[in-house]
Amino acid sequence: MTNSKEKEEAIRPILDGDNKTQDEGLWKEIEIPIVKLNEHNIVEDVNDACYGKFSINESQLPIHQFLKDYPFQEKICNLVYQARQERRSLEQIFEDEHFLLKCKVVHMNRNDVVFIFLYDYSLQKQYEQLQAFHEQMKAVSHVSASVAHELRNPLSVIIGFLQLAKLTDKFSLYYDTILSELNRMNSIIENFLSVSRKKTERETQSPEEIMKSLVEIINPECLLHNVTFTYQFSKTEKKVNVNEANIKQVMLNLLRNSIEAYGDSEEKRFHMESWCTANEYVIQVEDNGIGIPSDVIDQLGEPFFTTKKQGTGVGIPLCKKIIEEHDGTFFIESKVNKGTKITITLPFHS
Repeated sequence: MTNSKEKEEAIRPILDGDNKTQDEGLWKEIEIPIVKLNEHNIVEDVNDACYGKFSINESQLPIHQFLKDYPFQEKICNLVYQARQERRSLEQIFEDEHFLLKCKVVHMNRNDVVFIFLYDYSLQKQYEQLQAFHEQMKAVSHVSASVAHELRNPLSVIIGFLQLAKLTDKFSLYYDTILSELNRMNSIIENFLSVSRKKTERETQSPEEIMKSLVEIINPECLLHNVTFTYQFSKTEKKVNVNEANIKQVMLNLLRNSIEAYGDSEEKRFHMESWCTANEYVIQVEDNGIGIPSDVIDQLGEPFFTTKKQGTGVGIPLCKKIIEEHDGTFFIESKVNKGTKITITLPFHS
């Protein structure tokens, strides 16, 4: 999308209805695919960027045939019909799991000609999805050892009680305890898997339940690194519409950042807190690490900026992007040698 502004400037004469520019054919040199339709919605001409994207073997094709096998064919045609009916220019973004397309339909009042501009951002969308999945797997790999360690505790209890049951021949005495420990193991595994699942859809869920399920993942990770973990979650009947795996990924990334920021500190603290406002669920994460200088905070949102030797600079920008895609906010406060506080808001689902 980096050249969008330059491209918009290049096509401005067409958007303004400059027929002279159209006659000179300068629009054909623009790198965005542009399709010109006559008053009957027949493809009259295309620019060079259309070649390779469309099968241009016949001339004078109706627009719906020209766009055959192209993503969002029906929606683009509907936008054309609407622009022609209302005799004005329209713009719309079409998106699904794999494609992201901005379509601009420009209606020329002078001669009833319509231009279709197709901005295809699908490759960028796929790259961002791949990047997000990579970070998700990184978060999973970091907590996998601590989760495995945490599973040993209920497993040891189960083994001990089964041995007792065999010696005493009184299995019923230990049944409830064994079942309780098995349920605990299942809960730990389920919460761990909920982070690793590659899901794109959102669901209306209780934010309090999401936070509670995070405890069973965060707690063993903190124990493994000698971090004192405390939390306090506000009760609410309201729901949020979120992708649970993405929200958990954000929280685990923030935990990982904190663990890496403690250094050789003897007293390591990590605190999670949540509360409700009229329209939002607020989550606050705080540590007592080495903190972040103000000049570094200003650059943290920039992709690939990092102060870590083996860092990629993707983590914080990705966290911020995930929250903003949920229509929330992501704010960082930090003081050197004091610690860092991150406040996240998520809107309640109406």
